[in-house]
Amino acid sequence: MESTSDQTARRPGPLRGFLLLLPVACFVLVGAAGLALFALLTPGSTAHRSLPLIHLWGRVPLWAFGVRLEVHGAERLDEPGAHIVLFNHVSLLDMFVLASICPHHPVGLYKAELGRVPGLGWAFRALGMVPVDRRNHEKALASVAELKRRMDAEHSTVILAPEGTRSRRGGLQQFKLGSFHLAAQTGAPVVPLIMRGIPDVLPMGSFLVRSGTVRLDFLEPIDTSDWSAERVREHAADVREVFLRYLEPAP
Repeated sequence: MESTSDQTARRPGPLRGFLLLLPVACFVLVGAAGLALFALLTPGSTAHRSLPLIHLWGRVPLWAFGVRLEVHGAERLDEPGAHIVLFNHVSLLDMFVLASICPHHPVGLYKAELGRVPGLGWAFRALGMVPVDRRNHEKALASVAELKRRMDAEHSTVILAPEGTRSRRGGLQQFKLGSFHLAAQTGAPVVPLIMRGIPDVLPMGSFLVRSGTVRLDFLEPIDTSDWSAERVREHAADVREVFLRYLEPAP
């Protein structure tokens, strides 16, 4: 098997990403508008019913840029009931990676600012994703409460970035507590999703995607049935230690 260093040494430069940046950006916005339109024209449509289109929307940009996904352990989401998938937030590419492997009955948080992007914001709202305003503590708590309602009512799989925002300097940042309060309230198992290789295909500070491989590992679910709000910081620290077995901490 080839080593990661050998693959990195032969990885193509950003020319392909430069040539395809505008066409892919157009596809992303127009495709998102199409997802929103599908949801509006299909009464009662949810992200679950739109899953094939969500997968396609995520996979086309990755295919265009030559990004291959190597997925391990996705079957750990096959058990019935709600799950909380926690992933390390690396870059804008995460959105397409997650869309391409989106599980059944998904619901996620999106930054309120993204809701103002034509096409993208329409799709988030039409598919029932939950906006979060990180600058307003009360609204952020209301967003977590809405996620809990959806998990209780629909047995949804919630996809969250416990770091809150993507790492600007690389490495795994400290975890915020919202995800872990949600787990303590619902008792839903937490499934860590380790994403590696994204900084190689989309270097920090760049918009030009390079060809390469991104590895995704869904780890063994963590039982949260005995979690309590009083120990939520301890729970967050324990889960972060699981991530640090695979990732470097942020400087």
